[in-house]
Amino acid sequence: MFLSIDRIVNGFAVCIDDMGNIFSVSLDDIKGEVKEGSIIISDGNGGYIASGYETDKRRDEMFAFSESLFDEE
Repeated sequence: MFLSIDRIVNGFAVCIDDMGNIFSVSLDDIKGEVKEGSIIISDGNGGYIASGYETDKRRDEMFAFSESLFDEE
């Protein structure tokens, strides 16, 4: 399951999954560096792993989408 970090508050990452559900995850349970907008993946053992690849992929998709909104053909 992919979770997107919406914000970081008091040592917790407030995350949103692809269905719009909101979760709080302790930063201690996440391996790797994260910030707002980062994507994390469950490791299957109660922890999470930061996914730089998935974060970059989704940012690129959102950028392309926003560019298409203003594309004047």
